Amino acid sequence: MRSIAATLLTLLPAVATLAQSTPNLMGVTLNTPVLHQSVHSTCTQLGNCPLGLLPTSLFYWPGGTAWDPGSSSAWVTTGQAIGRFDPTSCAVNCGPVPCPKSAAVAEATGLDINDSTNELWTIDSLGWITRSTNNCALGFVNAHNTGLTLSGFTATTGITIDELRGLVFYSTADFSIGSGTIYVAPLSNPGAWYQAIPVFDCFSNTTLITGLAVDAANAVLYWTNGRGTFDWSYTVTGPTVTFTPGACCIQATPFPDPYTDLSIRWGGATSTGAPCANGNCLPCPMVHSLRNAPLLGTTLQLGLDLAQVGMPTWCILGVGTCASSGITPPLCGNVLVPLNPTTVTLPLQYPTGGVGCSGSTTWLLALPANPSLAGLPMASQCVGLCAPFGTAMSNCLSFVLQ
Repeated sequence: MRSIAATLLTLLPAVATLAQSTPNLMGVTLNTPVLHQSVHSTCTQLGNCPLGLLPTSLFYWPGGTAWDPGSSSAWVTTGQAIGRFDPTSCAVNCGPVPCPKSAAVAEATGLDINDSTNELWTIDSLGWITRSTNNCALGFVNAHNTGLTLSGFTATTGITIDELRGLVFYSTADFSIGSGTIYVAPLSNPGAWYQAIPVFDCFSNTTLITGLAVDAANAVLYWTNGRGTFDWSYTVTGPTVTFTPGACCIQATPFPDPYTDLSIRWGGATSTGAPCANGNCLPCPMVHSLRNAPLLGTTLQLGLDLAQVGMPTWCILGVGTCASSGITPPLCGNVLVPLNPTTVTLPLQYPTGGVGCSGSTTWLLALPANPSLAGLPMASQCVGLCAPFGTAMSNCLSFVLQ
């Protein structure tokens, strides 16, 4: 059977008409640090999580946030300490610990996740980018000097990564006159920026830029001047990036506390149906989930937990959303993945663990680095067989390539 990558690439003409849902924006605030969520497309505020991190008293605005799809939580710093917070419960699940940066005297001014390498990137006030392992240990990986060190009233303010096009964007702001600049660098050499673009607000006035986040699949850069959020679409011709200003949300942050950085909270999967078992299969919960976000250009991790240990198990994957196909015998339940020419079966796995229903496994799926696939709906479901007779099935997941 041909690869899922080849299958997806044949669907480009149909995918072009699909619209991707707008992701939520998340930002950390300056004076009373909270993690705030909003929907830029509708200027809707969604709520706050108090952080317990110390605010800054500097003239520039240290701080950063980055969405970690693997843990469904956000890394947040106010310059020195960093923690990872669950925006649903507001609980901290890593840290706070010292934030990775080039020197103790530096302040962290922006964060992002490189999903393809699973690294946390920090830009600091001395103009250095520090790459760390994206886990609670935050182990050092590498560092790159942008040359944009703190000078006068100008400081770095944000960083974000377009993995599909191999670009890194970061920004500086002159806090004395209220102006900002976006810089473009190659992902292969992130310190070597080659293009600088001044920013302006909805009224064509120069303005600060205090944070930014990229939606690579749709080629949109979101940024904030503290009091509002903006979206600028962009095209890439050779090395040159050309921006087209889009919509503005004025004072989308909790008034009067401004944002110091932005990140994008990607949508997860929607679960449909319940697990089942018959014959010689144990009645295990069989929880099927995404272990990371379905971002184009990365390797998607389709997980299965609480399954029968050692049971031969397949993952069925297809284009569309979960819906009953009407197939039952000899299976214990319905196949909810749409059965069409795009449907594929990922390689056989044997869940490992202790005994009984403690089995876990993960299917790895390389998603093409093709922005034209953005917005494509997908569905997946796990099916197992037990000797001499018996079947088991998981819930079905619906998700959208981003």
